[in-house]
Amino acid sequence: MNLIKEQNKKLKGFTILVVEDNELNQQVAKGLLEYNGATVAIANHGKEALEMLSEGPFDCILMDVQMPVMDGLEATQLIRANPECSEALIIAVTANADEHHRDLCRNAGMDDFLAKPIDPERLVDTLLKWLIPKQDVLMP
Repeated sequence: MNLIKEQNKKLKGFTILVVEDNELNQQVAKGLLEYNGATVAIANHGKEALEMLSEGPFDCILMDVQMPVMDGLEATQLIRANPECSEALIIAVTANADEHHRDLCRNAGMDDFLAKPIDPERLVDTLLKWLIPKQDVLMP
């Protein structure tokens, strides 16, 4: 039984910032990520995400594109312009999955793209494509 639980912890040790204005989507993303072992923080819009990033780094930012106050494209551009967090891993999460929107996300500086509704397996696979699992990092 413990082996099965450990297999679900592929994201153990990672901190992920979910930037999403929809409460249900926040809960779903948080549940999926925590189930896989990640520590999750939630920001309700891009401006809130920028404030949270100023308090400390995250291993990854899952960025909704369309939000009130500050959308994901603007927030990403501001993150990229800030030397302290310009290298942050940012993955777009949006219901607009066409090539035009993918280009907008890439041009804003996002590293990858996930379409809503989120497929749990694809979410984890996409994160692991970019993140080096903590247990795989060799200590000197």
